[in-house]
Amino acid sequence: MKLISNLTLALLLVTAGMTASAREKTDEYCSNIASFMTSVKPDETREVTLRTFWGMRTEGNQVVMGSKTCEHNDYEPGKKLCAYLIEHSFTEFPGENAKRILNCLSPARPIAKDLRINSGSFTTSFGSEDRGAVVNLDVLPDKEPGEMVLRLEALGY
Repeated sequence: MKLISNLTLALLLVTAGMTASAREKTDEYCSNIASFMTSVKPDETREVTLRTFWGMRTEGNQVVMGSKTCEHNDYEPGKKLCAYLIEHSFTEFPGENAKRILNCLSPARPIAKDLRINSGSFTTSFGSEDRGAVVNLDVLPDKEPGEMVLRLEALGY
C-alpha cells in the first residue's frame, strides 16, 4: 500500500509540475502578445506576420524539414514579438499558434482543445472600450505547398 501511495504522490507532483510549467509558458506567451497589443497607439495599425513551412525542400545547398520567418515592418515591439514567436511557436501546427493567440485575447472564453484550425480569419478586440485595438488574425496557406502564414494585425483606438 505504501508503494502505491508513493507512486500516486509522485504522479501527482509530476502532473502538478507539468501543469504549472504549461501555465507559465501560456502566461509568457500571452504577456508577449499583450505587450505588442498595448504598444499600438490610437489611429495606428501594426502587424506581425509569421510564416511557417513544414515538409521537406531544398533551400540553397541544404535540405530543410521546416522553417519559420517573421515580418515586423521595423516596428520595435513587433520585432520583439517576432523574436519570441520564432522561438515559441509551432512550425508544424500553424492553427495551434492561432488558437494560442485567440486564447490570450479572450481568456474568459477559451477555445476547445480538440478544435482544429486549418485556416481562417478572426476578429476580436483587446483592451477596454476607451483604449485598445481591434485585432484581426488570419491563418492561411501561403504561396507554396506546406507554407502557412499567420498575420496578427492591431488597429489601435
